[in-house]
Amino acid sequence: MLRRERPEPPTDARLDPYRHAAARLMDGDEQIGLLVIRVTTWWWREGPFWRRRWVNPKELPEWALAHVGPAQQLAEFDDGIVLTEDLDEELADWAAGTFRLRGRQFRLDWLGEEEAHAAHREHGWTSG
Repeated sequence: MLRRERPEPPTDARLDPYRHAAARLMDGDEQIGLLVIRVTTWWWREGPFWRRRWVNPKELPEWALAHVGPAQQLAEFDDGIVLTEDLDEELADWAAGTFRLRGRQFRLDWLGEEEAHAAHREHGWTSG
Protein backbone atom coordinates (compact mmCIF):
# COMPACT_ATOMS: atom_id res chain seq x y z
CA MET A 1 0.00 0.00 0.00
CA LEU A 2 1.33 3.46 -0.83
CA ARG A 3 1.42 6.08 1.88
CA ARG A 4 1.24 9.75 0.99
CA GLU A 5 2.92 12.27 3.19
CA ARG A 6 1.27 15.52 4.14
CA PRO A 7 2.02 18.25 1.63
CA GLU A 8 4.23 21.11 2.76
CA PRO A 9 2.40 24.42 3.17
CA PRO A 10 3.39 27.50 1.25
CA THR A 11 5.20 29.86 3.62
CA ASP A 12 3.30 33.07 4.36
CA ALA A 13 5.98 35.76 4.82
CA ARG A 14 3.45 38.02 6.61
CA LEU A 15 3.60 35.58 9.54
CA ASP A 16 7.39 35.74 9.94
CA PRO A 17 7.41 38.36 12.75
CA TYR A 18 4.94 36.24 14.75
CA ARG A 19 6.39 32.73 14.38
CA HIS A 20 7.74 32.81 17.96
CA ALA A 21 6.38 36.11 19.26
CA ALA A 22 5.29 37.23 22.70
CA ALA A 23 3.90 40.48 24.06
CA ARG A 24 2.71 42.05 27.27
CA LEU A 25 -1.03 42.70 27.09
CA MET A 26 -1.69 46.18 28.44
CA ASP A 27 -4.87 47.89 29.64
CA GLY A 28 -3.75 51.48 29.81
CA ASP A 29 -0.51 51.44 31.80
CA GLU A 30 -1.28 48.15 33.58
CA GLN A 31 0.01 44.81 32.33
CA ILE A 32 -2.90 42.39 32.55
CA GLY A 33 -1.62 39.46 30.51
CA LEU A 34 1.11 37.74 28.57
CA LEU A 35 0.38 36.75 24.98
CA VAL A 36 2.43 34.10 23.18
CA ILE A 37 2.03 33.40 19.47
CA ARG A 38 3.32 30.64 17.24
CA VAL A 39 2.60 29.69 13.66
CA THR A 40 1.41 26.15 13.04
CA THR A 41 0.41 24.24 9.92
CA TRP A 42 -3.17 23.06 9.53
CA TRP A 43 -4.38 20.54 6.96
CA TRP A 44 -7.85 19.54 5.90
CA ARG A 45 -8.68 15.87 5.70
CA GLU A 46 -10.85 14.67 2.87
CA GLY A 47 -11.96 11.47 1.25
CA PRO A 48 -13.81 8.42 2.52
CA PHE A 49 -12.51 6.82 5.71
CA TRP A 50 -10.70 4.08 3.81
CA ARG A 51 -8.81 6.60 1.67
CA ARG A 52 -8.31 9.71 3.75
CA ARG A 53 -5.79 12.24 2.59
CA TRP A 54 -4.47 15.50 3.94
CA VAL A 55 -4.90 18.48 1.61
CA ASN A 56 -4.75 22.28 1.51
CA PRO A 57 -2.04 22.95 4.10
CA LYS A 58 -2.19 26.44 5.57
CA GLU A 59 -0.02 28.25 8.09
CA LEU A 60 -2.08 29.98 10.77
CA PRO A 61 -1.16 31.75 13.99
CA GLU A 62 -2.11 30.13 17.27
CA TRP A 63 -2.11 32.26 20.42
CA ALA A 64 -2.29 31.70 24.16
CA LEU A 65 -2.97 34.35 26.77
CA ALA A 66 -2.36 34.09 30.51
CA HIS A 67 -3.49 36.82 32.85
CA VAL A 68 -0.95 38.51 35.07
CA GLY A 69 -1.58 39.83 38.56
CA PRO A 70 -5.04 40.72 39.85
CA ALA A 71 -6.44 41.46 36.36
CA GLN A 72 -10.22 41.18 36.38
CA GLN A 73 -10.54 41.90 32.65
CA LEU A 74 -9.34 38.42 31.59
CA ALA A 75 -9.96 34.79 32.26
CA GLU A 76 -6.99 33.05 33.89
CA PHE A 77 -6.11 31.48 30.52
CA ASP A 78 -7.43 31.82 26.98
CA ASP A 79 -6.24 30.62 23.59
CA GLY A 80 -7.25 30.53 19.97
CA ILE A 81 -6.37 30.07 16.34
CA VAL A 82 -6.66 32.93 13.89
CA LEU A 83 -8.93 31.71 11.10
CA THR A 84 -8.03 32.28 7.47
CA GLU A 85 -10.90 34.74 6.99
CA ASP A 86 -9.74 36.81 10.01
CA LEU A 87 -6.01 36.71 9.28
CA ASP A 88 -5.63 40.02 7.41
CA GLU A 89 -7.43 42.00 10.11
CA GLU A 90 -5.59 40.26 12.95
CA LEU A 91 -2.19 40.87 11.34
CA ALA A 92 -3.06 44.55 10.85
CA ASP A 93 -4.03 44.80 14.54
CA TRP A 94 -0.82 43.11 15.68
CA ALA A 95 1.28 45.37 13.43
CA ALA A 96 -0.50 48.36 15.02
CA GLY A 97 0.24 46.98 18.50
CA THR A 98 -3.32 46.01 19.42
CA PHE A 99 -5.12 42.81 20.36
CA ARG A 100 -8.89 42.41 20.34
CA LEU A 101 -10.54 39.98 22.70
CA ARG A 102 -14.26 39.63 23.46
CA GLY A 103 -15.18 43.09 22.23
CA ARG A 104 -12.30 44.87 23.98
CA GLN A 105 -9.11 46.24 22.52
CA PHE A 106 -5.81 46.03 24.40
CA ARG A 107 -2.35 47.38 23.67
CA LEU A 108 0.56 45.03 22.93
CA ASP A 109 4.12 45.68 24.08
CA TRP A 110 6.16 43.20 22.02
CA LEU A 111 8.97 41.38 23.80
CA GLY A 112 12.48 41.01 22.44
CA GLU A 113 13.67 37.69 21.07
CA GLU A 114 15.16 36.35 24.33
CA GLU A 115 12.15 37.34 26.42
CA ALA A 116 9.80 35.86 23.80
CA HIS A 117 11.69 32.55 23.84
CA ALA A 118 11.50 32.51 27.65
CA ALA A 119 7.74 33.18 27.51
CA HIS A 120 7.30 30.31 25.05
CA ARG A 121 9.28 27.95 27.28
CA GLU A 122 7.26 29.02 30.33
CA HIS A 123 4.07 28.31 28.42
CA GLY A 124 5.39 24.91 27.33
CA TRP A 125 5.87 25.79 23.68
CA THR A 126 9.33 25.13 22.34
CA SER A 127 10.70 27.82 20.09
CA GLY A 128 13.15 27.46 17.27
